[in-house]
Amino acid sequence: MSSNQTTNGKLTNKDLTQIYGRYIHLNGMNDYPGQMHAGFTYSIIPALKKIYADNKEKRIDAYQRHMNEYFNVTPYLCGLPLGVVLAMEEQNAADDDFDTSTITGIKTALMGPLSAIGDTLFHATLRVIATAVVISMASAGNILGPILFLLIFNIPQFICRWWSLKSGYSMGTKLLEQAESSGIMEKISYAASVIGLAAIGAMTAFNVNLSCALTIPNAAGGDPTAVQSLFDAVCPKILPLGLVLLCYWLLAKKKVNVIPLLLGLLVVGVALRLLGIIA
Repeated sequence: MSSNQTTNGKLTNKDLTQIYGRYIHLNGMNDYPGQMHAGFTYSIIPALKKIYADNKEKRIDAYQRHMNEYFNVTPYLCGLPLGVVLAMEEQNAADDDFDTSTITGIKTALMGPLSAIGDTLFHATLRVIATAVVISMASAGNILGPILFLLIFNIPQFICRWWSLKSGYSMGTKLLEQAESSGIMEKISYAASVIGLAAIGAMTAFNVNLSCALTIPNAAGGDPTAVQSLFDAVCPKILPLGLVLLCYWLLAKKKVNVIPLLLGLLVVGVALRLLGIIA
């Protein structure tokens, strides 16, 4: 398909490529009142100029609408609402009776589901997997560690950005109807959650090191029994697991900030090591 070939509307692949290049910077324009509203508008300006080439009033109205609307979606899947919105803007350009509030409604409806899926897939799953793969290399000082991390995380997200933009524009509002009827968003979110939890479990077992240094004297005069061996008999890696669960409880339930938690772990860890309780 040539770069100037159209998809299902006025915009060509070249136009979508320009939008793609702009919306990679989407998260660099956040502000608290509107979050991604400025980045969203910036991304679609070239397309709006083409869509409303013959109608300056509607073009200005589109700029103002998107700048004044709150918007926030995991950026790696933001191409989907971008594409759907552009398809609807084309409908607005062709129909004087088109209700532009439906465009706002679509953006709002997509924020929740896409953020849930995007955060689970990329932040809670892919980023954790990438970290688990390279953390041993990075801790050993291997320069390939951070490079491999960037490749593992960024290649899928750049592909997903383009696919979501192309799919959103090509399918338009039909995409929403199909997703709702098939329940695919819920299935993807659930599957990603399972993978993310498995990856976190693997990282806990391999990268969190905590063992007990205490021993129990042998009444018969033999070698003392290491308390750690008793823990291992009950459940290997039970202390690292308990430490991770404790940190999760403090962060999620007690709302402890990360920095005080890290400082607390450092102080308590050093104290327990000096007392000979942990190894």
